Amino acid sequence: MSQSSAGGRFSIGVGETWALITALSYTATNILLRAAAVHIDPWLGSMLRQVPVFALAWGAVALMRSPEVLPASSRFLGWRFVAALVMAGSVSFVIGNLFFFNALADGGLGITASGAQAGTILMALLLGLVLLRERPRLNTWAGAAVLAGGLALIGLARGGSGEAWLAGIFFAVGAGSSYAVANVLTRYVQRSRPTTFVALAGTSLGGLVPLLLIETVRGGGNPLAGADAGQVAIVLAAGCFNALALLGITQSLRHLTVGISSSIQSATVVFSFIGAVVIFGERGDPLTITGILAVAAGIILANLRRRTPTPTPPLAVGDYPSDSGASEAAASPGSASGVVNRTK
Repeated sequence: MSQSSAGGRFSIGVGETWALITALSYTATNILLRAAAVHIDPWLGSMLRQVPVFALAWGAVALMRSPEVLPASSRFLGWRFVAALVMAGSVSFVIGNLFFFNALADGGLGITASGAQAGTILMALLLGLVLLRERPRLNTWAGAAVLAGGLALIGLARGGSGEAWLAGIFFAVGAGSSYAVANVLTRYVQRSRPTTFVALAGTSLGGLVPLLLIETVRGGGNPLAGADAGQVAIVLAAGCFNALALLGITQSLRHLTVGISSSIQSATVVFSFIGAVVIFGERGDPLTITGILAVAAGIILANLRRRTPTPTPPLAVGDYPSDSGASEAAASPGSASGVVNRTK
């Protein structure tokens, strides 16, 4: 969350708004998937979940005639960035979603939401530092630690015993780590060649095509083998919210580091808990509530900013050796996330 320079008050910028939209969209996705996860094959569910975002992204690319997808165009995205987006889609939508569906089936919504988010935030901070050279503030690390502690409390409170519960934790953390890898790859593209639907098109291509091939082979030529119309409808509906969430991620990563974006998206855990209690009647015990409060506190702490000094008024025209360049520098204190805004 960004802090205005005047008065030191906190405000929500563009990147933070998209991250919150992502959290709300993933909450709706989680609730719908919870209704079908114990009945539908994980591979089939993962494939169906990608259909809406694939249709949205490639439909937009076709309507806008985006030159970034044409190798012959001077504005072509570049094979390096294309490879990064396709790899992000494969890691997230194939590996990550397979883990996620298995986590829902073995651990339930509480374990899955908390474990996946813990894996996402911690892996995002680590990979953002190592691969993207994005150095989080001290309060961001502290917020992540509080967040992880709250998620651990939720996992303990809403977990159980036996191999199924442990398997649910493993799958949930694996899903979150996969999503973090995809976020880092997307951020790598977005901070150099900021785009929205082209990025979604690349990641959806890397996810849907492998899943479609896998399901076609497993179904003996029928990728929808083993599913009834009701299951397909539920997962496709979840996929629509998932498409909105992925749009939110892509947009937020144009403005925020992966650590900041992931921390805000952790609000999914809070929203999912409310949904689990209201819709599925899951128990809201004191330990769970404490964990939820810790998650909320961790999100706030991770996104605190120091008070920004009031900018010095720009000098008059002619006071700079090169007025246009210097004026741009004076007018660009940085992005709302505390890092330089590289978007165009």
